[in-house]
Amino acid sequence: MSTTITHFFGQAMTGQGIKNVYKDVMYEAKAVYLLKGAHGFKVSELLQKLGSYYYEKGADIEIFHDPLFEETIEAIFIKAPHRILIIQATNPSIEPAVIGARDHVISLYDCVDEQQLSSNETLFSSNEAKQTYYDQCFAALSKAIHLHDDWEGETRRYMDWSGLDQQFAELKNHVFGGKKFEKTGKLTHRLLGTLTPAGARDTVQSITQNLEKRLFIKGYPGTGKSSMMKKFANEALSRGFDVQLVWCGLDSNSIDMVILPELKFCIFDSTEPHVYFPDENRPGDEIFDIAKHCHPTEVEEKNIKDIVAKYKATVIKAKEFANQYAEEERKVREAIDAALNLDEFYKRTARLFELSE
Repeated sequence: MSTTITHFFGQAMTGQGIKNVYKDVMYEAKAVYLLKGAHGFKVSELLQKLGSYYYEKGADIEIFHDPLFEETIEAIFIKAPHRILIIQATNPSIEPAVIGARDHVISLYDCVDEQQLSSNETLFSSNEAKQTYYDQCFAALSKAIHLHDDWEGETRRYMDWSGLDQQFAELKNHVFGGKKFEKTGKLTHRLLGTLTPAGARDTVQSITQNLEKRLFIKGYPGTGKSSMMKKFANEALSRGFDVQLVWCGLDSNSIDMVILPELKFCIFDSTEPHVYFPDENRPGDEIFDIAKHCHPTEVEEKNIKDIVAKYKATVIKAKEFANQYAEEERKVREAIDAALNLDEFYKRTARLFELSE
């Protein structure tokens, strides 16, 4: 059987702040290696090499990307039977929960020449500047969430909820029928995408590469897409199916996709900012239209148009601040790499290439 590499974002820049799923992924792992310190781009290069190494040895690999630098890697998960997570655990700061038995810390702090870092005259100003841009970015994202709530309010009042309930009942019957496992379903968590300095990004095509059935939800904000998917996930779990919840990159409380690995099936919100349509080369792709249950009046349509314009302008402003934040963060990481003792760095991380022996 061929092996695969699946790409996710490890963190999302949401309207409620930074969200990551690493603690959830840790509970899927048999062993976790937390790389502490030396938080520059060299850690990403190491993780890239490790991912390629274990992929070539026949393992399925999940790669988790940094929202600020899309090609930069924050973690790799070497999947079953190994179930080994290797993660840059400095930013975000992640601490071991099961020390020794599962979680192992590799300290890289002593690999960095602190005197060289302290003599870098621009480092302090870059750290100050990035904090300012960080605060401005998340203030804009918070405003965007509130505008999105206003948008939902305009559509919700004209939603035919009974029609959606009927459509959901038909979905459950179509997907599950009488299927039920005599086991407890496993629940896992991932992120669909995030705001980046280049705009909204997602990894939908990579996430769904091995699925045979994809349902593309089409509907207005506030019409129950996320709530319906949460109900669908609970139904699957009650029947003993494994479920993967894939969370929204803007609203940390919202679900954008549910995957049932055992059925090679997913249903997901394929509206802004991750608009997708069925692929004619994938016969299992279908539209799941819930927009037909919502009929705003002309007054609401005008209100929605005004809200959407404000919402999009606010997201653009957040993107601009994210870009400025990333530029200052780049300077900090490059300074750390310049002060890195590479011989010591590679010496301390060499055992990571021997984990499947």
